[in-house]
Amino acid sequence: MAGCGRCAGKPAPGKEGPHPVAIVNGEPISREAVQREIDHTRAEGAGAEPDGALRRRILDEVIERTLLMQRARERSITVGQDQIERAFLRLRAEYPGTHFDDLLAEERLSQAELRARLKGQLVIEKLFADEVFPQVQLAEAEVERYYTEHAQEFEQTEQVHALQIVVRTQPEAQKLRDEVRRRPQTFADVARRASIAPEGKDGGDLGWFGKGSGMPEVFDVCFKLPLNSVSEVTPSPYGFHVFRVVGRRPTLRQAFAEVRGRIHDRLLREKRAHAQEEFVSALRRHARIQIDQAALDSAAP
Repeated sequence: MAGCGRCAGKPAPGKEGPHPVAIVNGEPISREAVQREIDHTRAEGAGAEPDGALRRRILDEVIERTLLMQRARERSITVGQDQIERAFLRLRAEYPGTHFDDLLAEERLSQAELRARLKGQLVIEKLFADEVFPQVQLAEAEVERYYTEHAQEFEQTEQVHALQIVVRTQPEAQKLRDEVRRRPQTFADVARRASIAPEGKDGGDLGWFGKGSGMPEVFDVCFKLPLNSVSEVTPSPYGFHVFRVVGRRPTLRQAFAEVRGRIHDRLLREKRAHAQEEFVSALRRHARIQIDQAALDSAAP
């Protein structure tokens, strides 16, 4: 289920079992807790790696979540019940009708357990927001440098506005081409009358498109045509095409002001993701973590 898979806190009291898979700063992680996460991952179709690698990945995720929840408790970070309920309702809205209850049943997850997962997720998000993100700084010069160094990302390639006629045979296409070459202004009328393509009813209007669009071996012929000229007959798997180019736009670069916000948001997301990774890595370096490999191996794939 989207949004609820990696947010549980520590295992429920009394369910740690005699042989925890791991102990993190004195807090046990039970085999059952890891098994639930493996089952959840399999249900989502996200566990394609070999069984041993899957077990270790899931354990690493549970260890990291445990460390984050421990840190949140140290910092007395909590979330209100109203926040949990809003998150629950947003998630439920993604699965209309009975799909939500069906999914819970498939994952063997009660609504109370789901709310507990959501609570853990919200607490961790608040931990990042309070302790990690305020340290992330993004200077305007970084945004400008990205714009300069990635110029191609902000270029709108050359475009043409073209009309086409498509018919089934080459002789028919040649005949129609001769007709519209004599009277180019009738191209749209001929397309409406004779073209078998869907846009024929609209006068064969393909709108604006860039080089390499659709079937490049067919449509790129339009980029070699002078404005308002008619192409030669061009074959394709769908028939025989005749084009007329009625407009051109040169390659243009978007102004910095147009894309500044997009660049800023992207760089900020990347910096925050990196800061999160560094924060978790630091928690792991200073943690006391013991792993029982035999107990981990006993978790079902």
